[in-house]
Amino acid sequence: MPSKLVMKVKSSIEARKIIVPTIDEKDPNTAVEVYFQFAKDDNSKTALQQRVLVDLLEHIIDEPMYNTIRTKEQFGYEVSCGSRWTYCVLGMSFRVVTSIKSAVSSCRCKDVSLQECLQLINIPPIYCVIQETASNRIDEFLKSFRAELESMDDETYMQHLVSVAMNKLEGFDSMTEETSSHWSEIVEGRYEFEAFRKEVLCLKGTTKEQLLSAFDEWLNPVCSQGLPKKRRRLIVNVIGSGEGASSDDRPKLGGDTAVGDEVDRVLNEFHTSIKQDSWGKIVHK
Repeated sequence: MPSKLVMKVKSSIEARKIIVPTIDEKDPNTAVEVYFQFAKDDNSKTALQQRVLVDLLEHIIDEPMYNTIRTKEQFGYEVSCGSRWTYCVLGMSFRVVTSIKSAVSSCRCKDVSLQECLQLINIPPIYCVIQETASNRIDEFLKSFRAELESMDDETYMQHLVSVAMNKLEGFDSMTEETSSHWSEIVEGRYEFEAFRKEVLCLKGTTKEQLLSAFDEWLNPVCSQGLPKKRRRLIVNVIGSGEGASSDDRPKLGGDTAVGDEVDRVLNEFHTSIKQDSWGKIVHK
């Protein structure tokens, strides 16, 4: 079976962006997905530890993110985050679907100027050129959540740990589900049919300090000095055609250009911009 090469998002302060219109021209909804690439999973001891850290981060972040951005701020009717395992490349995605906010505001702090955003994260004026990163809405949540993560008591942390472990040890609901799980291991070329059990054993020794270190390395938008840091981050905006702000910055298609052709053009430009750089063939250990 041929290897799948996953494109490597460049590590930089400013996120890579892909902006495309919805296929349905009458769809009023706009979807924003912020994808972070972390590391390759070669099934080594280090990769095993990284896998459980990604799952633990997802479990801890998802509910507070939903409560803050969806319930309290009514920013969008669908707000979520999830771990990503793409042909042995680890990552996480943060998603917002809205019919009242634009793709720009979905990635920016609400109702504040650039200067105010800069003050929020203590960035001096010399960094004003990184407007998109400084005003990224999801980044602002991640930055504020870091303090909550650090102050989490041992009992709460252990509850999260046990919950993730229990989820991994749940039996399959059907033969179809079990077959799908085993077949994915074959397709991915990992052949680790007892992966969940190994991950639970690894979870037992995972500390909160390791979790904080992973959060700072992969997700935290600023370094310990309060300055923006480089991450592998890709923002995908699928913009609807609603009457309000949700249609802001929707790409205009000229002539007989089909949406599918526009998507192909944008993706080709993205691949060219990263110079076809990939994670290479991942050899499992």
